[in-house]
Amino acid sequence: MLPELKYKLLEKIWDDANAAAMEEIKANPDYAFVHPFDHPTIWKGNSTVIHEMKQQLGNTVPGCIIASCGGGGLLTGIIQGLDEIGWSHVPVVAMETEGADCLAASVAANKLVTLPDITSIAKSLGSRTVCQQLFDYTKDHNIISHTITDTAAVDACIKFADDHRMLVEPACGASLAVIYSGDIQKLQGTGKLPKDLDNIVVVVCGGNSVSMQTMESYKMLISSTT
Repeated sequence: MLPELKYKLLEKIWDDANAAAMEEIKANPDYAFVHPFDHPTIWKGNSTVIHEMKQQLGNTVPGCIIASCGGGGLLTGIIQGLDEIGWSHVPVVAMETEGADCLAASVAANKLVTLPDITSIAKSLGSRTVCQQLFDYTKDHNIISHTITDTAAVDACIKFADDHRMLVEPACGASLAVIYSGDIQKLQGTGKLPKDLDNIVVVVCGGNSVSMQTMESYKMLISSTT
């Protein structure tokens, strides 16, 4: 029989949960801690997304890859996967929502930045600091940091549900928004992406924090801001 499991839910931001977990580790040295994004094993697991992508695309190389950025574990794995299969030249658009944009803040400051708080509704993007490895990759890889509003992310979630009958959360909607909002054309217009873009890949990364009820609340948010 497995021992009874207990958990504590801290509802504000990930950094608070991480701090609480560190206190538990100090008090219980036999506990194991699995970091959600800042660990080589996590990056290695995420890198397999690119290997699977290559298997599906064959000889077709993506024009760009779009993925959401929270703490940076997914994107770090994506970059490592691209390096492993010889696609290092493929541009990667790192999407964040305003108020959860620690990578954008770090790129702008040219140093690792810790946000004072997370004010975006995309709480699963809610790490105040991006992992050092991803920030380092921005120095020598074609990573394009781009932010959108909560409203644009939510609107993308709703449109994606209508188009594909799948529910995703705003953290994923951040990546979809660059397509639905037309920002992809803006990135092309400013020269950050090539004007001739074929085979754009969007990593549709999650829906753990979404339900029909939250989708309805998203729709109310959209209607109140438009």
